[in-house]
Amino acid sequence: MDGKNKAPFSFTTLSNPEWDKKIEAGLLKECAALTSSSVTSKTHHIYVKHDDTFVGGIKFEQHAHILWVDSIWIEPPFRKQGVGRALLQEAHLFAIQNKVQEMQLNTYFQEAHTFFLTCGFEDVAVIPNWKWGLTCYLMRKMQL
Repeated sequence: MDGKNKAPFSFTTLSNPEWDKKIEAGLLKECAALTSSSVTSKTHHIYVKHDDTFVGGIKFEQHAHILWVDSIWIEPPFRKQGVGRALLQEAHLFAIQNKVQEMQLNTYFQEAHTFFLTCGFEDVAVIPNWKWGLTCYLMRKMQL
């Protein structure tokens, strides 16, 4: 498009799954070009239950040599009983089996930040006043 023939643009906030797929595919294609490798990933979940009661879970994705922990949740009555540490250990075993070199995550919660530090993670970056006005801790655990 040259400067003389500018088409009018319009914007919409209506959800469009087809466009969402185009955005994601375009970003993955750009990442693949930059890394000279496949950038596909698959989401994995591990859940913990006590009898038939949901206790907690972890959701993670493998991106080449990095395991990204998207979320981990333990129901409040089951916290401080080693469940979170056990879930991270299960994700760690997955990482080793899949030749992952490091785990990464971010958290906005001070209690979780302290927990991840005790589990061997280190701060990579700290961003004050991030989402929801909370501090964001980007963390990683190397040499799995």
